[in-house]
Amino acid sequence: MNKLYALLIFLIILYVGINVGADNIHLGQSDVAVADDNANANANGTFPKLDNFTAKKINDTAVTYNDSKYNMTINLAQIDNSQNLSDLSGQLMSSGRYTSNQVIDQNGVTTYLLYNEGADSYSADIYFNKNSQNYHISGSNISYENSDYFINHCKSIIDLMAGSGSSEGFSRW
Repeated sequence: MNKLYALLIFLIILYVGINVGADNIHLGQSDVAVADDNANANANGTFPKLDNFTAKKINDTAVTYNDSKYNMTINLAQIDNSQNLSDLSGQLMSSGRYTSNQVIDQNGVTTYLLYNEGADSYSADIYFNKNSQNYHISGSNISYENSDYFINHCKSIIDLMAGSGSSEGFSRW
């Protein structure tokens, strides 16, 4: 009887080993939209990789970056090109949803920043156009103490998608 149990355990281990080796089951991974660290390619290029963030491809036009150390999520998506971002920014600001806004030139890329400020944190929506493609970056519940971390990574996204350059002129304050 003990030999049968030993044989059964051996066969189970062999079966699991073959299936893991053949990649038929995924131990420790989700089968839902798992992306590599580069977040795969989108329709007009690639989404940039961010240091300290795990990227998850949502679809061909959107990616979510997560940094569990700072409990921070940054969303990046292509949006409708028919929208004029200046008009969109003005409409959103006049809706009363945001408490402040900025328009900056981030290395030749006009960037519209909209904030909804709270007592301990804020949410941000950032719109920009790169190579005739509109993009939207968003983050919510960003603590003020982690604001520079959030903003610097948003600058990196814009710079990496728009080519190299410095990151001057883009600050939370």
